[in-house]
Amino acid sequence: MANLDTATSRPIAHHSNPNSHQHPERTHTFDVVEQRIDSGFKSVKSFARRQTKSSPTSLQEWALPSRPYLEYVRQLIAAGWSNLQDLDDYLLNETAQSELVVSVLDITQGGAPKRWPDIHNELDLKRFMESPNRGGVSVRLYMAEYQSCPASGLIETLGGGLKLDPRFFQWSIHSKGHVFTPSMRHKAPYVSLGFGILDASTARTTDAEKFKVLVYIQPDEDGNGWTGVFLFSTHTKINLSPRLLSDPPPFRSELPPITPLRPKSIREIYLESFESVDLAQVATSPLYGVSFLLRLDCFLWNQIITAIREEDHRIHGISDTTIGHAEEIKKTLDVVKRGGSYGWSGKDEPITRECKAALEEDFQHLVEQTNLLWETREKMSAVRQRDREARWNSLTNAFTYLFAPVTIIAGVYGMNVSEISGSDSNPRIWQFFVAVLVFNILMLLGLSISNWIRVQIKHGRTAGLKETFAFAVGTPNAS
Repeated sequence: MANLDTATSRPIAHHSNPNSHQHPERTHTFDVVEQRIDSGFKSVKSFARRQTKSSPTSLQEWALPSRPYLEYVRQLIAAGWSNLQDLDDYLLNETAQSELVVSVLDITQGGAPKRWPDIHNELDLKRFMESPNRGGVSVRLYMAEYQSCPASGLIETLGGGLKLDPRFFQWSIHSKGHVFTPSMRHKAPYVSLGFGILDASTARTTDAEKFKVLVYIQPDEDGNGWTGVFLFSTHTKINLSPRLLSDPPPFRSELPPITPLRPKSIREIYLESFESVDLAQVATSPLYGVSFLLRLDCFLWNQIITAIREEDHRIHGISDTTIGHAEEIKKTLDVVKRGGSYGWSGKDEPITRECKAALEEDFQHLVEQTNLLWETREKMSAVRQRDREARWNSLTNAFTYLFAPVTIIAGVYGMNVSEISGSDSNPRIWQFFVAVLVFNILMLLGLSISNWIRVQIKHGRTAGLKETFAFAVGTPNAS
């Protein structure tokens, strides 16, 4: 990897409000390595999704004598960690990752960023990780983007190359075996963040796509830096600029250059955010390095909650939507309160305390708004249930009003009308219908008068004609 040419991208100037919770934004120039590893893979972009096509490389093509990370997992299982059995079974399926995109960002000891070309298969990733290219680098970030779950080839590459805790991958494959005690989980150097994005592929405006972003922070052996692994389990793109989550520059101040807004994945948005942060602080505080990802998570959940509230208001009721939002938001709030993980360094850094306080405030407000929304929806649901019951009672009463007189009159006349019996001594059939009509009118008048008297006594006012007769015919909203 020696003698690599570099190209300099255009710097973006940012400004922030000095009264803001966020650290003043910085402007950096990314050094992007131009010499790319020729692996024969190309990407195809679409408006809604990014589909990165790669040939189906099998693990056998790697020409490896063994799979060391799989062997490591099996040794742990044999030694008593039976909760890793699901991961062992998953790794037995020897597959490479399709539609894989891995971005690598380095931050040097002098605070300068360097972005390597994107990698699209595990073999190139393995070669990159084995190359002597870490000289002078304080922080290295691996950002892997794929769809749904990581394939066994990606787990083997990252897990074996970086010596990662296999329980980290238990989360990524949605295994039930990842459950362990809170004290162990909170000390682990990795966290799971539940994300939600409004799903534009459905007809309902409140549907949300849910996915996980897994973050693993591994300190370097010399203690002067760290390595971050970020697993993004979706290719979904959204029209959002990282600048949206920062304060705009003051009026009449120098504005940043105009950049066209285009659909970007969560990985791409997070990668762009490093252009406007203090990279020296990233090296000392992993939470500060992850803070934009947490703020982005909060912003996207806020969009979903707002969309649900507006749709409920539009239809004057309860809209159809996915559930589980409050649970995911509360879990992320707990992660923020811990400062990411108790195993992360930089807990006493001022920038860490500042980020933690600001994120706690944002997520606490979002939790309160989410709870308020669902409480309101529960109350509306209870009201609708009472209305349904009242309408059913009204319908039952209406049938009672109609058939009770018929039953009574039929019992009196015994249906012995002259038109049926042929005897002139029996009453005519029209007399029967007149009797039923008069009986119904008398019942309605009696109910109307009783309601008029009830309103007069209870509310101290005179009920109107519409209100009086509405009660008589069983309208549920009548007083």
